[in-house]
Amino acid sequence: MRIGLGEGLSSRLAHAVAGLVARGHVVVEPGAGGSVDVVIGERPVAAAWRAVQGHARAVVLGLEQASHARWNPLERWAWAMLGAYGVVPEHEVDAFIARVPSEEHERLALWPVPTQVAAIVSPDTDVLERLCERALARRSAGPGRSALFVDRDGTLIVERHHLADPEQVELLPGVAEALRTVRAAGHPVVVVSNQAGVGRGLFDIARVHEVMARLRQLLRREGVELDAIRFCPHAPDAGCDCRKPEPRLFREAAEDLRLSLVASAMVGDKWIDVDAGHAVRGAGVLVRTGHGREELAVARPPEARAADLVCDDLPTAARWFLEQQDD
Repeated sequence: MRIGLGEGLSSRLAHAVAGLVARGHVVVEPGAGGSVDVVIGERPVAAAWRAVQGHARAVVLGLEQASHARWNPLERWAWAMLGAYGVVPEHEVDAFIARVPSEEHERLALWPVPTQVAAIVSPDTDVLERLCERALARRSAGPGRSALFVDRDGTLIVERHHLADPEQVELLPGVAEALRTVRAAGHPVVVVSNQAGVGRGLFDIARVHEVMARLRQLLRREGVELDAIRFCPHAPDAGCDCRKPEPRLFREAAEDLRLSLVASAMVGDKWIDVDAGHAVRGAGVLVRTGHGREELAVARPPEARAADLVCDDLPTAARWFLEQQDD
């Protein structure tokens, strides 16, 4: 995301914005030129002015009962006209909900219990990032869009076992152009990745975010913005419900971005990627990059559903995905 900032951010909101920057999002200073995706601020009028300057598609505000009670009529009008989204302290949400119309309740998210952790791994950053994604999706398009879900290692970037060094991130040939074409056709691109190295104690979640930030940076240089990144940090034997092929991360992304999973596709270099696509009634595509060729040599259970497509690489899979949308 390209982020514009309103004036006078609270320390909590500023900390979460710092987390977004650490995760590879970009803050665009006023007067720097170019558009922004979302404006983050505290005061509706100041945020509205910044949104006009940056041609922003969405506005997200940090809300507190005390400041909201002091809003003047112009600020209340700006909040309503912007269709702004807001993040509210949990202990104040009831009071805030009582002040706004019921149709605005879905535009609110809750700050989690405060924690003293680095911004890149802060739960506050998690909440703000997802709220920005939700706001952008709801201000940009109607529901039911089909998306291209993609695995990271071996599909987008060169496979390096338990990658933990951002400097080793290397895009595979043709990936950026393929994703740029998919997004230009109106389809979101969402990365869904299993990062078992965290659960196995090989590296921490901060490292995962740093590697993802490097991925965002490399793709941005090629004119590609990822719509969302979701990952599971658990070991394979943890019994969680977010590790592919489990559907949780896909369903969360679908809710946030207003996607139709049935019309979407998951592309990856392992059978668990194919199975994940099928688990949400979408398509599953296996590419031969990364572990793909090794996976093809493994016998599948008789009851396992075949891949909808087996192909050489992500660019080929992306072309197939777009052809399916035209049928």
